[in-house]
Amino acid sequence: MEYQKREVLPKPLVLRLIPYWGLVLVWMVLISLLSTEPFSAENTSRYIDPLLRYLFPHITAAEFVFWHTVIRKSAHFAEFFILGNLAYWALRRGRSPGWRVSWMLQALGLAVLYSLADEAHQAFVPNRTASLFDSGIDSLGAAVSQTLIYLRHVLLARLASLR
Repeated sequence: MEYQKREVLPKPLVLRLIPYWGLVLVWMVLISLLSTEPFSAENTSRYIDPLLRYLFPHITAAEFVFWHTVIRKSAHFAEFFILGNLAYWALRRGRSPGWRVSWMLQALGLAVLYSLADEAHQAFVPNRTASLFDSGIDSLGAAVSQTLIYLRHVLLARLASLR
């Protein structure tokens, strides 16, 4: 029996993009869910308060407010740090070279615009407020992610040149 080779056609662009951009979209949906009323400062204090009081039984009210704020703002930073990394990864899609300024700027732009949209969304959510300060923290998280991606690229390039 004779077998014929079938020509393998490349996947359509949309199918090649789904694994990359699908993850970015899932992360953006998660960010939006975290911007809803159940995750307001009033509600998260129900989880953070017992944890802080367990870890630090002699914490004062002022210290509690400080650390509650630090934890919540760190979450803003981390959410958008991850979004910046995912967006860069989706833009790169395994292509060489490992870093391009256009990919960095597009990833950063997406994260900054989404942080502004997220804060605008919070203006309409009960017990939430829109804050440009929070958007700044979000954007800082995305900027730090892009900085680390760039530094990794430079380090790997220098290591490769030493070989």
